[in-house]
Amino acid sequence: MDLLLQMLLSLQQLDDRLSAIGQKKREIPERIQTMEQAFGEEKKHLEEHRQRLKETSLRQRSLEKQLQENAEERKKKQKRLLEVKTNEEYKALLKEIEYAKQADSETEDEILVLLEEIDSLEKTLEEKEESTRKNEEKLIGEKKRLEREIPEIDKEYQFLQHERKTVCAELDPDVLNDYEKIRANRAGQAVVTVRKEVCPGCHMQVPPQTINEVLQTGEIRHCQYCQRILYCELEESA
Repeated sequence: MDLLLQMLLSLQQLDDRLSAIGQKKREIPERIQTMEQAFGEEKKHLEEHRQRLKETSLRQRSLEKQLQENAEERKKKQKRLLEVKTNEEYKALLKEIEYAKQADSETEDEILVLLEEIDSLEKTLEEKEESTRKNEEKLIGEKKRLEREIPEIDKEYQFLQHERKTVCAELDPDVLNDYEKIRANRAGQAVVTVRKEVCPGCHMQVPPQTINEVLQTGEIRHCQYCQRILYCELEESA
């Protein structure tokens, strides 16, 4: 195979690797941001759970205070029973006391429900706090790991850029210009390796004559459909 096509294939492989590394580097901040957003949502839900527990506890304490106040009020009404002078007043006061007792009974039932809810919320809160703590440790560790990758990625990127410049310097400017134009117009893929007489760039059939010309002369030939530069291997042509 002609050295020119080998160099163009090497250049394509370098560009593929540079593109992949560049994409990886761009993805690191995005991955970190995604993880931080997810953890932020988890913390938000944790705070909402704490707030619900707080509000439920406040409601329970408020009802207990109300029961105490009602109990004092009933004591006063019980004393007034001894002071009323008519049956009508006596019966009315007894009804008030009975209604108050019924209301207190309903309040006590609500308190019992609230106490059960508080117990459940406290248990769930403990689980959520432990889960959030572990996830925060995991987030910190993953961020550090990803951030440590950046210098290594930069180092490899710079090395490949140097290799690319070396290859480009050895290519004829017109050939390099042709390569760059095709690469810009074909999503970064200027050189393709023909497989089973098919161009992998556009998946169209490559004439056997074109494959033979590439193998025999080593000259640059383009896919007649997508204009990509064709690289052929003897094993595939068989």
